[in-house]
Amino acid sequence: MAPDVATQLSGLVESIKGHRLAVDAEARRLRTPEVLADFDKRSPSCWCLAAIGDSLVRVRLLLEQNFNFIETMGVVAVSRYLFELSVWFRLFEQDERYGLLDYGQLLETQQKYFADHLNQLHREVDLLRVFERKEREVQRAMVVKMTTPEDLRNRLRWVAQVIDAEAARKFSLYVEQAKINGYGFQAHLVEKKAVPQAEAALRELCAEQAYFDANVLPGIQDLALSNGKKKRWEWKRMAESVELLPEYDYIYAYASKLLHATPASITTDQKNLEPEEMLIFLKYINVKAMDMLDVARRYPRHAA
Repeated sequence: MAPDVATQLSGLVESIKGHRLAVDAEARRLRTPEVLADFDKRSPSCWCLAAIGDSLVRVRLLLEQNFNFIETMGVVAVSRYLFELSVWFRLFEQDERYGLLDYGQLLETQQKYFADHLNQLHREVDLLRVFERKEREVQRAMVVKMTTPEDLRNRLRWVAQVIDAEAARKFSLYVEQAKINGYGFQAHLVEKKAVPQAEAALRELCAEQAYFDANVLPGIQDLALSNGKKKRWEWKRMAESVELLPEYDYIYAYASKLLHATPASITTDQKNLEPEEMLIFLKYINVKAMDMLDVARRYPRHAA
């Protein structure tokens, strides 16, 4: 790496990390108890303000956690994330009603999360019951072959180890707890505690969705609907609408190649960004951080 490129990279990293305090200060200013207390879910400006404040918290975490050691995947992922945030920020400035669209997408995302989580919980119960039955069947077989109490203890210990090893190879949220509580009792806990909690959260979100559809959606139909159906969110189309299409094309080309396990990313000889490419991405991150601070400082608009 040429000395001048290395120097520039080092300087950019320090500049990026240096934005953390300003980002944190703006996040705190936009998320004071007074601001949160005045939140009105029918107000587009409130949703814009909330989204920007919450975004800055996320940006602060990115700046804290991703620039102590610089590597390709992290830099490209942060660049893409900041690009998508900048699209939202520009949309908010273009039309505050995008704040209400953000509200709608938040509800959809949360409902999908809890629906998926609920499905996973039911799969967990089924899986735990399977291992409960397996363990009992093998234990019964071992008891028949018992010679001494010590032999039985050793055999049952071996059965537990075998079952635990098999369970560990499955994707499960509760296998580690089941090793302590037992597979049957853990399944019971999931059924009686985790499942009802997820169902209650989903019911609450469905009620909130009904409120949104009746009271909010009619005012943003041109943004949210097309021929009576919800528009599919497309980053390319939204980037074009806020004049960020060149950024979209450049960043997504790299993101698709490096962040997904496609044949191109698996077989390519270039696994990492070259120093000159890294320089471009770090410059982009540095500028985006400053741009977001500029937008944030204009909020609340009535106080700008």
